[in-house]
Amino acid sequence: MVWMMLLAGLAAQNDPAASARAEADLLIAAAGAEGVFENITTDTVPTLRHVQSGLTCHFTPGEASNSVTVYPALGDGIVQGDDVSCHTRASRMSATVYATRYADQATAEQVLEISTAAVRARLPDAVAYEGGFPLLTAPTQDEPPLHAVFTARSEEGPFVTFLLVQHHGDWGFKFRGSREGDEVVEAGMTGGMMFMNALRFVTEP
Repeated sequence: MVWMMLLAGLAAQNDPAASARAEADLLIAAAGAEGVFENITTDTVPTLRHVQSGLTCHFTPGEASNSVTVYPALGDGIVQGDDVSCHTRASRMSATVYATRYADQATAEQVLEISTAAVRARLPDAVAYEGGFPLLTAPTQDEPPLHAVFTARSEEGPFVTFLLVQHHGDWGFKFRGSREGDEVVEAGMTGGMMFMNALRFVTEP
């Protein structure tokens, strides 16, 4: 056992991506997501790919909140693995990206409306932000995502929370981000880059 541990340590030194791949494997195992997500880590950033949709999830190495969720199948044509999310935290932002096979059951506009109502229910004092907000278009998309932006305040201080929604074929993708501070543009750029990278290799419809 000791020799195995020493060899594993040496392997990690020779391969900087080894610990990131191991962390990605643990995320899959913790969620019971074998066959739903695959480990595509090639560098020091743990990276998973949702097999069905092509959604790519990047995780901050060693971040305690890193997680993958495979939601229960609820019928209406949605089977196990058709409704998933990945969560991480980076650059003062808590970020969750979702992939759901909606088919014709919900438009992007409807998803944004439902998600906006959920934000208002959770944060009744949040104020809708109507100013400029940076929107980035993923290489696989023809248009930028739909969005809704709010500013709010907690005991820790101000924060920006926002939603990005994009449909691609049968799949609906959503990004929910909350960033500490009141810098709306910075929040949008950070979250927009995360969402764009997540959709970079989505499956063709």
